[in-house]
Amino acid sequence: MAGKLVKAELSEANTAEQRRKRDQQQVDRQAAVARASVERRLVHTEQAVTQAIRELRPPKPETLRVLILGASSEGDLRVGREQKRIRAAVESALHRDRIALDVRPAATTADLLDGITKFRPHVVHFSGHSNDDLIVFEDERDEPHEGVIVTARAFAAAIRATDDPPLLVLLNSCRSAGQVDALVQDVVPFAIGMADEIDDGDAISYAAQFYAAVANGQSINSAHLSGQAALQLAGLDGADLPTLAWSEGVDPAATMLVRPAE
Repeated sequence: MAGKLVKAELSEANTAEQRRKRDQQQVDRQAAVARASVERRLVHTEQAVTQAIRELRPPKPETLRVLILGASSEGDLRVGREQKRIRAAVESALHRDRIALDVRPAATTADLLDGITKFRPHVVHFSGHSNDDLIVFEDERDEPHEGVIVTARAFAAAIRATDDPPLLVLLNSCRSAGQVDALVQDVVPFAIGMADEIDDGDAISYAAQFYAAVANGQSINSAHLSGQAALQLAGLDGADLPTLAWSEGVDPAATMLVRPAE
């Protein structure tokens, strides 16, 4: 009797084990089917994304925006001539279609703020009078006048007052090199100023060649050296006056402001 009971228990146990195995096999099959379905959907999604990426055009390089401010309230500087030379240099360059100029002669402080906030320039160029501590803008007057004195600190604050700060400030004005260290420390990655008084012709030649080199796809450092070389080749005395400064962690020799469209 005891033997029959043991056999019955074993048979029941075997039946239960077989049922458990069948149930587990069914669960495993269902899981495999689900995984295969998910994998098919993932592959389909990846193929669709890849196809969409192929169909999208690559983004075009952004056009370099240059805000050019000229101020000569007493009429003693040829800022108009400088602006004309810069425009001509850019228009004859290899990548002239990659640069937009906002040229503002007789520039006032309102032109500075409006240009910074509306035009959102990558480069701010100023030509006029300055020294280590100040820059002279014009007033809204038709006759010659003394101009509006702006401290270097106030000028830097205006440059900084934007969500899209410039990359370069070029002060093509006398003794402005005294301002560039503060600019690259707190405001922009690159700045150029003049180490001493600079003649109109020297300043104009440097600026024209600098922007020609930029528009030809040269780095900031190469454009600066090219501007200095233009003065030397012309036999002018101011080749050592333009001074390039940059922030820690950036390299002017590896930074190009203009890249050709792909």
